Amino acid sequence: MTKVITLLLFGFVAYYWAHTQKLKQLATQAGRHRCREAGVQFLDHTVVQNKLSFIRDKQKRWQLVREYHFDFTSTGEHRYLGKVVVHGRHVVATELETFSIN
Repeated sequence: MTKVITLLLFGFVAYYWAHTQKLKQLATQAGRHRCREAGVQFLDHTVVQNKLSFIRDKQKRWQLVREYHFDFTSTGEHRYLGKVVVHGRHVVATELETFSIN
């Protein structure tokens, strides 16, 4: 019986890891797209999960919310912070810190 529980636990962990990687890819694409729209350079080619929490959606169901941070630059000299917010499996917000154009 413990072998079955162990296998189920490993299966759940593997599924959760794969799902998290897909969401990280989604957040990375959203960050790159936002940077392209703003005419700035997306740095380090990745995002980092900063926050994990639960909220209730419009249908009063609990939903997992992930917040990812990334760095970007407008001039090549200074790094600025960007943020991608993912509710469930959907990107709901991408934000860029105020940056200098010069």
